Amino acid sequence: MKKNEMTWQAMLAEAVGLVAAVVYLGLQIYYGIAYHVSVVQILLNIAVMVLVYAGLTMLGIYPEHVNGLPREICKGDVRKYTVRMVRVAKLIFAGGLLLTSICDAMGKELPAAYTVVVLVLMVVTALYYEYRIIKILRKRYKK
Repeated sequence: MKKNEMTWQAMLAEAVGLVAAVVYLGLQIYYGIAYHVSVVQILLNIAVMVLVYAGLTMLGIYPEHVNGLPREICKGDVRKYTVRMVRVAKLIFAGGLLLTSICDAMGKELPAAYTVVVLVLMVVTALYYEYRIIKILRKRYKK
């Protein structure tokens, strides 16, 4: 979404996601130093975070690529819901990684179900927004 189209809530969500990502990166470096983790492992963790976060950011800028819709169709509410879906997915992703990194730095282990919960939360969010988008498209192009 273009900066001039963003509300203060959207800017706050973007800022929270970015802060979570930066804190995650810092905690990964701390964890690597404190627990003698290999540099390759730390760099891989950081690379995955940066690539996924950058990819989701690009989808937020070009939301028509999320659903493979032409730019003419991806406008109005369809665009708004697609951008929200990407933004929420980015927040869940960054927050989920941040929580695991905090627990790692404290020396605590999260239950195995935590990953499944984060994944389910992302899928449910995507399904919710996709449902709303499909509903709008059906209403708009009803024959």
